[in-house]
Amino acid sequence: MTYHIVNTRWRLRAVNRRLGKGHLMSDVIRNGRRYAAILGAVVGAILTGCGGGSVPGTDLAGLVTDVDGKPVAGARVTTSTQSTTSMTNGSFTLTGLPQGNRMVSASISIQGRTWNGETMVDIAGGEKNRSVNIVVSDARYQARLRGYVVGPGGFGLEGAKVFIGGPWGSTLAVSGSDGAYEARRLTPGVTYTVTCSLAGYLNDTRTVHLAANDVRDLTFALTHGSASGPIPAPEDPAAQAWTIADTITRSPGNDHGYLEWLKRQFRKRRGLPAAPTRSKIAPTHGSRATPVGSLIEVDLFWDYREWEDLLGYAIKRGTSNPPSFTTAVLRDPLAASFFDMDPTLTPDVVYYYTIHSLDTITFPVNGSLGPASEVVWAQPLGPIQATAPGRDDLVVGDPRFMWTGVTGAKHYQVIVWDRFPDLQNSDDPAGAAPIWPYDLGNPGDSRVAAPQTSLRYNGPYLQPGKVYYWLVVASDDGEYAVSVSHLMKFNAR
Repeated sequence: MTYHIVNTRWRLRAVNRRLGKGHLMSDVIRNGRRYAAILGAVVGAILTGCGGGSVPGTDLAGLVTDVDGKPVAGARVTTSTQSTTSMTNGSFTLTGLPQGNRMVSASISIQGRTWNGETMVDIAGGEKNRSVNIVVSDARYQARLRGYVVGPGGFGLEGAKVFIGGPWGSTLAVSGSDGAYEARRLTPGVTYTVTCSLAGYLNDTRTVHLAANDVRDLTFALTHGSASGPIPAPEDPAAQAWTIADTITRSPGNDHGYLEWLKRQFRKRRGLPAAPTRSKIAPTHGSRATPVGSLIEVDLFWDYREWEDLLGYAIKRGTSNPPSFTTAVLRDPLAASFFDMDPTLTPDVVYYYTIHSLDTITFPVNGSLGPASEVVWAQPLGPIQATAPGRDDLVVGDPRFMWTGVTGAKHYQVIVWDRFPDLQNSDDPAGAAPIWPYDLGNPGDSRVAAPQTSLRYNGPYLQPGKVYYWLVVASDDGEYAVSVSHLMKFNAR
């Protein structure tokens, strides 16, 4: 039981457990106001299709990353019936999957070594933006977590979900008919938050540290829960929109690590989590030509709070306030962020979002949502194009950087590297930190106000014969929306 959050929900459950099952209904009646709140809060909030049924062709989309959240391109992603390859941003899509619990694995050879990972996925029809994150690591050192899920009588519980929350998303294992579960291919050297969840029961949460080649046993004992009112809405939601002027392909040769570095830096500047530890990725459908080859992503964040009957979250999105359409369901009680990469997102359109908690008692039965969070909104910027110096131009002296203007942009930030900004970044002393500005938190004259669309280089001396890389970033006031150009390069002469 979690004691650092106290309200009538906890007190009601504590009374239920003290009185025993025979007094449960009378206790709910005596707490009629809380019980009535359930009905009042959930009327009209039923999710279409959540009750199951045969829905052929369910899509599954997600992301392959390493333990630091960096995307892994070229990984082979497979289920028992299908396979595909992760693209340059780590994303993948599998189509036409049958419903039920399906094992999804990813594997890639890195410097002659096999890196892989896997997770169970609950494929259900009628839910939009299906998503999953697969973390790959060196197969030589991976750990395993196994054990049993038992009920109040000590018997095994079938179908319980064990969420193993690491540095980037959750790995899922599901208990079998005897209550046994096992999660393999876990990244070692990580302290995991592990939550066991099953409809009709209260969650059980533990922490466990897994070292290289560890095989650890962890048993969960679940107790019955009762409907005691909707879980409060997630607090302090925030949104940030990203427009990437690039084309996503299946080629592993294109390294987009600088985009992850940029996102971390701009999240820091807004006070958002620089490297979200619990995330989900909504579907991306590969290369797309509009608008102008750009990709749009809206990142949502909220404060994580632990509830003993938290099943996950529903995300509503719409172009009206408040939004009415449920665009995603996250059946993950450890999530604290959501990345919306729906290909229908369009520049200059205002999108409103609310986040709703789902509980293990009422949501699986009738699709009831908790109350809405505060409404947050995002208005993605249009794509920005870096124009000069162009690719492989020879530059004498200090170059003048030029780019296209973006409607709604208030500032433009030029960033220059003296080597290709690969997956390593300035968070790593061995990585490719920019030379101008040296510190994005103090950009100096590398940042200009709109409508200016050119800027003379004023950084460290450019060495003749050396190749330099640069891009330009547009942002609105407050950096709620950011647009990133292609990565360009030039030769100093």
